[in-house]
Amino acid sequence: MKERDEIQKTPWNTKPLSIFTAFVWSRSKTFSYALPSLDVTHDKFVVSSALEIILNHLESVIPNVKEINCFSDGAASQFKQRFHFRNLVRIANERRIDLSWHFFATSHGKGVVDGIGGTVKRLVWSSILASGVCRSAEDFIKLPMKETNKIVLIEIKISDINTSKAKLESIFKAVKTVSETQKVHSFLF
Repeated sequence: MKERDEIQKTPWNTKPLSIFTAFVWSRSKTFSYALPSLDVTHDKFVVSSALEIILNHLESVIPNVKEINCFSDGAASQFKQRFHFRNLVRIANERRIDLSWHFFATSHGKGVVDGIGGTVKRLVWSSILASGVCRSAEDFIKLPMKETNKIVLIEIKISDINTSKAKLESIFKAVKTVSETQKVHSFLF
């Protein structure tokens, strides 16, 4: 997070911010998501919080969703791990949807989600250069919203992540290892 006229020592005092990006295709609409958070751990609880935010938004604009097919990279810290798989089973059961998760080959090109993140960062930086100020995740959302309504911007709050932890920690204690996870490229839940 930066300011246009910051003093020289400011780069050593900037707060990091993480952005969870997603793109949704449906029969009638598409949605681009950028979910900034002050939590930069990229762990299973942040991913769960992001998924809940996206699914809640989708259900508000597309009622009666029956099936969701997800695609992502194979990052073991975020997606390709037993805790994420167990959480997807929980989500599919609670929401009564067919859910699948597919993994792209590691390091094979940039996708639409990388473009969403780049676009949001460019819009924020352009606003900063035009005397805008970005000191928080809220600012990071407000600045690009002045320029586009094509990207759904919702903050993943620390309270969302803490709620996710409280809900999932007991479930995750009983999760068993999924053998040869890194070799599998698709899961159905």
